[in-house]
Amino acid sequence: MTATKKIIKMPRVVTDIGASFKDLYQQFSSLGQKLSILTFAQYLYLFAFLLAIFSDSFSWVAAITVLALAIELLPLFERIWHSLMGKALLLLFYAVVANFALSWAGGVVNDVIGVSATHFAYTHNLAILLYIPVWFVFITALVILAAQLLVPFYFVLFIFLKPIGIALPQLTQNAHFQKTTWLLRLMLATGLLVHLVLYIVPELDGQALKRNLTSDISVGVEQPLITVNTDVGTAEQEFQDEYLQTRYKYQSFVRQMIALFAFEFEADSKSRCQKSVDSRVVELNDYEIMEIYQDEAQQDGFRFEVKKCISPAFPADS
Repeated sequence: MTATKKIIKMPRVVTDIGASFKDLYQQFSSLGQKLSILTFAQYLYLFAFLLAIFSDSFSWVAAITVLALAIELLPLFERIWHSLMGKALLLLFYAVVANFALSWAGGVVNDVIGVSATHFAYTHNLAILLYIPVWFVFITALVILAAQLLVPFYFVLFIFLKPIGIALPQLTQNAHFQKTTWLLRLMLATGLLVHLVLYIVPELDGQALKRNLTSDISVGVEQPLITVNTDVGTAEQEFQDEYLQTRYKYQSFVRQMIALFAFEFEADSKSRCQKSVDSRVVELNDYEIMEIYQDEAQQDGFRFEVKKCISPAFPADS
């Protein structure tokens, strides 16, 4: 006679709870698998979004968001670059940016030295090298952020063209959380673009006022512009002030490098024209010279003076 096994039947409530926990575990496991294969750009978007919520560091939010956009759009940039029309448009765009940087650098050299930048060709080239990377990064970031505002129109076009069998190329390579990533990207890009327009470009505000950051800034030195806006929150004002401080420090650095380069490398220690022993000279023409002195009392550390060329051919009493 064989013994029969007794099967203990669990209460229905217990089995339902167990099934619920099992489903919940499977959902978390699936979510974990998806999160583990997210792209680096998606992690950056999430990190930037958390920083924007729990921190006042707008600078880090801006840097991380732009980095994520650049990483995510790099394949699209490569596809555009490998087309003839794309190369033409990109080269034209950066040629325009380079032309603005060229003009800006010439104006800074003129402001530091006091004469046209054409008389200081090598110093002008140095200023261009110092300003072009900043212009390229800033304008590229601005265009990338502004382009995100066109993505909703792309999706609308995609929805209208899909029923007739026309498929638009995929903009990103994200396999999971595409809609969530798009929403995070749009919110971050829109917020940063607003900050760029309202705070990082204070020249657009007609009520912008100049304010000295140090008490010994001489007249004519570029000074950061502070936008007077009582409606701006503390975090936004700190972000604006941080940008203005950074811009002012970089402008001061460029001005000092221009003055130092003009004295050390562009100017001559000897000249046919009469000069001081401790000065250096750049001949502007047959009758005028630019004499450069080291002067710690000046904002940029050097003093520039245009003088008459006194030489055997052009004596002082002539």
